[in-house]
Amino acid sequence: MHALIGDQPRHYRRLALTPGVVQDWEDGLRTDPSSETFEWWYCDAHLDDGTTLTVEFHTKPPFVSPKTPLTPFVLLTVTGPDGTRTDKTFTGEPGDFSASAEGCDVVIGRNTFRGGPDGYAVHVEIENVELDLRLTARVPPWRPATGHAFFGPEEEHYIAWLPMVARGDVHGRLDVGGTVRGVRGDGYHDHNWGNIAPRKVLDHWYWGRARIGDHTVVTLMFVSHERFGKVPLPAVLVVEENEVKVSAVGADAVSFTERDVRVRPATRVPVGSHLEYHVSNGSHRYTVAFDHEQDVFHLDLGQAGAYHRFLGAASLHRAGADGTRTLRARALWELLHFAPLRQPPAPKAVPVVGHQA
Repeated sequence: MHALIGDQPRHYRRLALTPGVVQDWEDGLRTDPSSETFEWWYCDAHLDDGTTLTVEFHTKPPFVSPKTPLTPFVLLTVTGPDGTRTDKTFTGEPGDFSASAEGCDVVIGRNTFRGGPDGYAVHVEIENVELDLRLTARVPPWRPATGHAFFGPEEEHYIAWLPMVARGDVHGRLDVGGTVRGVRGDGYHDHNWGNIAPRKVLDHWYWGRARIGDHTVVTLMFVSHERFGKVPLPAVLVVEENEVKVSAVGADAVSFTERDVRVRPATRVPVGSHLEYHVSNGSHRYTVAFDHEQDVFHLDLGQAGAYHRFLGAASLHRAGADGTRTLRARALWELLHFAPLRQPPAPKAVPVVGHQA
């Protein structure tokens, strides 16, 4: 079966895209939510005090089939420096949803996710939590080739990914139960959509992003489903200040290593504790690595798989004729594992009653 990243002229023509140019409409509504599709807009922030925020606006909850009718869904996760987490969700009616096809302008009930010339404004208002966040890009938007991975003999199925803000500055206000504080830090925004359930075409994916010194890195590793040959479909971005140093797409350009794989008891899926992406640009070779330190969030999706979000150390190593340089920072990354054949839970010990000879 067929699985590939859309990087050929026919793919750009099919999608009306221009190589190397990202336009505002690409961050607008790209699917018909009433059809068999999914779509979401994502934002995260690493705050100066060590808190992390993640915000997701979905046309349908991520744990349901794309065949589900429009069911607008918002998820906010706030994780403190000590690991304390606050999760808030809102599930709306179809009438609570609106989105523009001209650019990012998404409304779900009282929650809004809007882009404009001055950046993005995200407002979340769920129960006793209210967040207002401004995100201003500091590096150019990045589309890895067409941003589409295609599947099937006619390339009829696709999953798309568009990092509109690989790194930006965030500031705003967070109110949790009447306790209000200002927030400031480093942020990210991407946009995802497709016309097939990811679990039907993918075995798993890893995604990560980090600001490491004066560099920004974004990584993705799709691995196609077994019936599509478990083909690796990676992409890596490395930016120094605001200059793109590496934009690599595909297994010919990116090599990937996963080490110290352990099965997580909570979801029974294998997770690599150390990930490495190796890419080259002229005389320079870059290695982006992620080392697990903390589980931030997990969601068991049953036979559909499981989702994990991690926090830990990220490093960027550059080697070339002018010497070597290694930078380190904290980072957030995720694993979405779709394979239904997971290791069974460990058997429970049965207490023995009475005297044993």
